[in-house]
Amino acid sequence: MPTPRTARLLVVLAFVVVGALGVQLRWGIQAPETQTLRIGIGPWIGYEPFVAERELGQWPERVALVELESNTETLDAFIEGRIDVAGLTLDETLRLARRGVDHRVIAVLSDSRGGDAVLGRPGLAGLGALAGRPVLVEDTAVGTLMLAAALDEVGLSLADVQVERTQATRIDLAWSKGFADAVVAYSPVIEQLQAQGAVELFSTRDHPGLVLDVLVVRPEALQQPETITAMIEAWDRGLARLALRRPQDAALLAPGLGLSAAEYTAALDKVELIPAARSRAMFEGRPSPFEASLIRIEAAWPPGAGERAARPLLAPEGRP
Repeated sequence: MPTPRTARLLVVLAFVVVGALGVQLRWGIQAPETQTLRIGIGPWIGYEPFVAERELGQWPERVALVELESNTETLDAFIEGRIDVAGLTLDETLRLARRGVDHRVIAVLSDSRGGDAVLGRPGLAGLGALAGRPVLVEDTAVGTLMLAAALDEVGLSLADVQVERTQATRIDLAWSKGFADAVVAYSPVIEQLQAQGAVELFSTRDHPGLVLDVLVVRPEALQQPETITAMIEAWDRGLARLALRRPQDAALLAPGLGLSAAEYTAALDKVELIPAARSRAMFEGRPSPFEASLIRIEAAWPPGAGERAARPLLAPEGRP
């Protein structure tokens, strides 16, 4: 039997094969019908209940978990139709809506409570010292949102710093080569950079709702309500398992994020994992907690060139 790390790699390799088949389909080869829903997630501690249930529990038969290298890759895979379900940040779902990509938000998965941060070089005299300095930011809206919120606390704006955009998979290398004085990062990258001496300047610990992660589906996936229900139930089981904080579970799961067992457990404390019952409540009220977070993002991040004013459509737990 493969080790947990190997098993996680095999899922990614299987995804690559599926992608290759997709190329063949363009040349006229008909794909067999399948009811399996492919859910894509990036390496973020806030998605780990899915991984925990797959590795340690009872994973639904008609759901394939695909682990990708970043949320940017997850977003691209969803847009291209290579996955049916995706774990994304709320601002990324807003980007989908503004680009006219049809999808539905079916659940809120997590609220970052220290799992996203702005880190600086040792000796940097706080956020105010970033004026005129280079800051590494993943080329996503959430990176920009985090940096803007941090700078706003000291009366600065994005125009006051040198924003150096990069891919999430290159942040560690760029930081180690000294390309910037600060960086916007998330767990497990936070822990990896702190091991190199980076210090926290700002985090979501005191800013609930700033970075929400949600589960989105393609509209056709709504035709499989039983599979969606099984997926959400698997999330709840995995969440309950992680809440036990069992050392043996952390030891099995941590390598998949490049962390030690102790770092993995510490990272779990930096995110509020949201069970299905609370997720349902976050869509209720006027404005709902979900909408309040969305309004905050819209205010900080207006539509860009070629984008239209639009919001993601909702289908809590797959209900149209």
